[in-house]
Amino acid sequence: MRDKIKWLWRYYRHFPWVLVVLLLGTPIQCVFQVLIPRMLDFTIDFLQTGKVSENFLATYLASTGAGYNLTPTTSFAIGFGLLAAIATALYALVQTHRSWMNSRLEMEFRQASFNDVTSKGPNFFNKFRTGDLVTRMTDDVAEKLSWFACSGIFRFYEASLMVAFIIAMMATIDPWMTLWSAGPLPILILIFFRSSSLLDKRYDHLQTRISRFNDVMEACFSGIRVVKAYVKEPAQKEKFHEAALDRRDAEIKAVKVTAVVESLYMYIWQFGVIIVLLAGGYMVIHGTLTVGKLATFIYYIVWLIFPMFDIGQFLVKSRQSGVSIDRLKQLENMPPMVVESSAAHGNGVIAGDLRLENVSFAFEESTRPILDDVSLDIKAGETIAVVGRVGSGKSWLINLIPRLVDPTGGEIYLDGRELKQY
Repeated sequence: MRDKIKWLWRYYRHFPWVLVVLLLGTPIQCVFQVLIPRMLDFTIDFLQTGKVSENFLATYLASTGAGYNLTPTTSFAIGFGLLAAIATALYALVQTHRSWMNSRLEMEFRQASFNDVTSKGPNFFNKFRTGDLVTRMTDDVAEKLSWFACSGIFRFYEASLMVAFIIAMMATIDPWMTLWSAGPLPILILIFFRSSSLLDKRYDHLQTRISRFNDVMEACFSGIRVVKAYVKEPAQKEKFHEAALDRRDAEIKAVKVTAVVESLYMYIWQFGVIIVLLAGGYMVIHGTLTVGKLATFIYYIVWLIFPMFDIGQFLVKSRQSGVSIDRLKQLENMPPMVVESSAAHGNGVIAGDLRLENVSFAFEESTRPILDDVSLDIKAGETIAVVGRVGSGKSWLINLIPRLVDPTGGEIYLDGRELKQY
């Protein structure tokens, strides 16, 4: 997880103002939101008993209203409206920044991956097919990663704060009932840890199937002239059908496990509502809890369902996005075959004397060299022919001269200077 956070931080550090707004604006918004139900508590109890609740906020609102000849009920209604307006404005501010950051990060992820891929050598494109690369830069980035990278993380941040603030407010009403209603929390945590490895496997398998599906389409369309010339349409249709079935099965498996985990988070938490209704109703009947406080408690416990759902969704999506980050890092971690030297220079004047001294070339994963100990001395203006059987390395020899690849052994000189110095 730490390496994934470091990977995301490479992009986040360019937008410090957005981080400030999200990190500071979210808790302030949550505070105003959790205060709103207390207005309901004060109003119901005042209407039932005619007395202002012994609470700092209720007392302050009632005394302020009295200064303007307003009843406590009117004061509470005005307070309710002000809190709702401030909470809504702050929520809009936070949501706007989240949406902007989602779009910006999606662009940054895709651009960085594209820039990195274009610097790779031929061995990279032998290992990663075009359809796979397109999938990683579209489906992995847009569908799995861009939303999670900002909204997913900060919805989890907001949900965690809401849970903490709501439980704190519930504890001010009745600590024991709060403890009972929070009982499902350990069960939910256990569910996540037991399901995390399964989620990883399902999402990794799904992304691999999507890559293969896109690769089959790309290969068919880019080679459509050959397909038509050799009447290979039935074979391509069969290959596409098999890839589509594999993708469908992988998506169904991923959706099944996601639905189970998210449903457990959603429904197990609702046991808390049942506990509140039973215990709270009993306490109201015996006069140990007011109707206003019970109504507020129910309000809070229902509010907890949605943050808990966001937390469950974060835990699921984090596994999915983690797989996508690993797939993008896999592209980054493959080193380019040509690395520009910081000392490279040239005045643009080239005579054309070319000399190869004991040049060899091989892919790291290959046991057989493509070129082995080749030496040539070609004078400016001289014409030579390179001949040999298919697969003998003629094209790779030519690719060394414009530095499409670098030799793995020996040196190439142009006008007496190492080619790497240009």
